[in-house]
Amino acid sequence: MTRLYVDKQEVTPIPPDLTTLEQVVKLVETNHLPPQTVIRQVQVDGLPLMAEDQAGCLSGRIQNREKIEIVTGTLTEVAVDSIREAVIYLEQVASATPSLAASFRASPDPVAFENLKQFYDGFYWLSLLLDRLNSSFDISLESMPLGDATAADHHSNLISSLKAIIAAQEKRDYALLADLLEYEVLPLVPVCRDLFAAVCERIVAEHRP
Repeated sequence: MTRLYVDKQEVTPIPPDLTTLEQVVKLVETNHLPPQTVIRQVQVDGLPLMAEDQAGCLSGRIQNREKIEIVTGTLTEVAVDSIREAVIYLEQVASATPSLAASFRASPDPVAFENLKQFYDGFYWLSLLLDRLNSSFDISLESMPLGDATAADHHSNLISSLKAIIAAQEKRDYALLADLLEYEVLPLVPVCRDLFAAVCERIVAEHRP
């Protein structure tokens, strides 16, 4: 019989009509999460369920599984962890963008295009994170000063630069694409780090226990 643990406390029994991991997760979300708490991690037989595996694994049946362990956390804890991951990604962008730009000034190969795709995917994730932080914590980027403008202004500039890079790629103007990476996006990376730091500081200050 599959055993279910939430924050190391066993939840018994699992109703017999629950046959998939997705159903078990919904059970926990409905009956075992205090207000302002979310699921941070799911482990099946000691192995963490990774984000890229969730679609397939959640629909999988739980027969022959010995243990499902679920770790929860407050919205604030999850937000702070996500912001830390965002800052780490931005640090990687800062170090990788010059070489990415150089690869498009030369003769871009399939590796260059794959790196550019990862670049797009990363910034798309950052944008989704900002939207989620705004909806969960009512953070207004328009009213948040950041240097000589607002956080919303800097975010808008970044989005415009990314759209220009996509347009340059579609036109196969790789010299322009390289310039946009190096002279438009790269200078905005420290600003983005400051933006996430400011958002994190506000969340922690306003939701301190």
